[in-house]
Parts: sequence; C-alpha cells; structure tokens
Amino acid sequence: MNKNRLFVIAVILIFVGMAGIFTTTLFVRSYISGSGMFPGSRMMQMIMGSGMMGGRMMQGGMMGEMMRNMGEINKKTSFSSNGERIFYTGVNSNGEIIKNTHGMQGAGCAMCHGVDARGMRMMMMDIPGIRWDTLTDPKGHIHPNGRRHPPFTEESFKVCALIGMDPAGNQLNTMMPRWEMSKEDLVDLIGYLKGKAGNKGD
Repeated sequence: MNKNRLFVIAVILIFVGMAGIFTTTLFVRSYISGSGMFPGSRMMQMIMGSGMMGGRMMQGGMMGEMMRNMGEINKKTSFSSNGERIFYTGVNSNGEIIKNTHGMQGAGCAMCHGVDARGMRMMMMDIPGIRWDTLTDPKGHIHPNGRRHPPFTEESFKVCALIGMDPAGNQLNTMMPRWEMSKEDLVDLIGYLKGKAGNKGD
C-alpha cells in the first residue's frame, strides 16, 4: 500500500474518530438534559443536520470526493513538466522528494487541493483552490474563518508555500504543510499553476 493511500486512510480514520466524539457528546448532553439516552428523531435530526454524518457524508460525498481524487492521482503516470510532477507527486523531475513539515512523501498539492486545483473539503475543512486565476483574483480573498488577504503574487505564493504565510502576513492553518522547495522547483510549480491548472473554465 503506497504512502498516499495510507495518508487518505489516516485522514478518513481521523474524521470518523472526530465524528464519533461529536456524536457521543450529543448523546451525553441529551442524557444530562433529561431527555433520555435514546432521544429519537430530534437527536438524529441534530446529527444529520450537523454536516458531520449527514447529507453529503451519508451519500459518500466527502469520502467519495477524496477517493476519486486519490484515484486520479494514482492514474497519473506521465508528466509534461517538472511543475506538473511536483503538483501531483511532491517529487521533482530529478526524483528528489520535496520535504514538508507533515513528513508526507510522494504527496503533492493535488492530494488536498484536488487534481483540478479547485480545492476540496477534507476533515470538515474547506481546502481552497490554488488555480492561478483564483490565487490572483483582484478582489483578494475572505476565508470561512474570517482570514482576509489581498491577491497572491509570485513572490507571496513562494512565501506561502515555504513558511505558510498569506499576502497579509497571516499564518495559514497548520494542516497546510510548509515545503522545503528550491527556487527552481517553485518557479516550475507556479508555471504549471499559471498554465494547465490556471486557465479559467478548463
């Protein structure tokens, strides 16, 4: 079993564990409030409406999206550029694994941001898109947690990838790995995002 698949399984197990904790908490609160250990439809409505076990999750939404993305990554065996190889695999054309603070090996941007670079939902968190037209949107960005920053430039994107800081100087969530990437590899990755993964509507 390759490391990418192990990473996805680990993410899924963490999610299931967090969902279990959340569900247990709901039952305990319900019991303490006097409504009984098995409060029936009201409890199920709370769980289903929480977004943790209902809706898309119950229909395989989040997990299905992650597994489909993983399948697309695994199917990709040839690369047109160093930037594309880094995006998909986290390994450059010289065969060098690009180290990161999460210790993931052979995992690139596509693992969390999606093979189309449009972003994904993982572990109850929206992972933003990194298509170049998205990153450089003149309006800037407002994230769900309220973090705001102006559009990215090439230089601010490099800072973001290396030390996890957005153009306004805010630290990114620690789920975002910090990458030990050479200047050449960063330039190639940006070139890929500007090209194949950066065109509107493709």
